[in-house]
Amino acid sequence: MLQPPSPDEIANLLVYVVSVLERLKIPYMIVGGFAALIYGEPRFTADVDIVVDMQYRHVDAFVAAFPTPDYYVSREGMLDSLARRYPFNVIQPATGAKADLVPLPTDPRSRAAFARRQRIVYDEINGRAADFATAEDVLVAKLCAYQETGSERHLRDARGILVTQWGRLKLENIRRWARAAGVEETWQTLLEVARKEMAEGEAEETKP
Repeated sequence: MLQPPSPDEIANLLVYVVSVLERLKIPYMIVGGFAALIYGEPRFTADVDIVVDMQYRHVDAFVAAFPTPDYYVSREGMLDSLARRYPFNVIQPATGAKADLVPLPTDPRSRAAFARRQRIVYDEINGRAADFATAEDVLVAKLCAYQETGSERHLRDARGILVTQWGRLKLENIRRWARAAGVEETWQTLLEVARKEMAEGEAEETKP
């Protein structure tokens, strides 16, 4: 049985993919589990999800940046992906590390989130920075994923972001975007639970 890629192997693939996207001037933002990890509580994630505003003119240069056998990228798969707007993969066969690249969706909510993306130093020790979806957008996306799949992992990720970023999040924006996405009830429940947890934690800290 193959061993899953290590966190370092995933991080190294991310660094290289981001360097290629930036060199080719392809706008992007990191989303999904890796973004939730950066904004929230540490956990293992087996791959990286990146939304890309890629055009057909970028395909050949992008494929050339990932030569075999060190990497696997399908040119035909990329062309089909851009035509049908579904993800394509960059895989490092030696480690099993994988990046899922998602062509920027055409719906207004996704476009607005992409426009809000921000530059974050996610690894201060090595000085690594990249463009991420905002914490608010990642949280709402996790609530949507929870509603669609029922996976508690997405709800834990959303809670981790809320608790870790407490006091920094724009709660009114989250409420508005959650309502538009049809997940406002889940958001309100999560917010109430988090507020209770934070209040109990503060009370515990003030005990003599």
